[in-house]
Amino acid sequence: MLGKCPYCNDGNVTVAKKTVLGKQTKVYSCSNTRFYTEDGECFESVGSCSYRIWGNSLAKYGKRAIGEREVKALLSSGSFTAVLHSKNGVAYRKTVVAHYEYGITVLFNEEVAS
Repeated sequence: MLGKCPYCNDGNVTVAKKTVLGKQTKVYSCSNTRFYTEDGECFESVGSCSYRIWGNSLAKYGKRAIGEREVKALLSSGSFTAVLHSKNGVAYRKTVVAHYEYGITVLFNEEVAS
């Protein structure tokens, strides 16, 4: 258990491994979330809560994986800081917060280079 679910306040967030597009990734999800798949690749959330964070959610920003320490920080304080990279390779420290539909979102209002 990593912490209480920020949306349903009834479940606990746990970690599991899933294979997506032939690559293994972690998924952090509410204990009230159940995953359904027909092809073994595309997962749909079913159950009383659909909160989940895919471990590779920040891959397009150059961050390979979201770790358990970051998820614990997100659940306890509401955010964590990550070093992300722009398309031209510049690294920035950004705040990552919980988002109902996507699990997490990056706040781009701060532009402090690391």
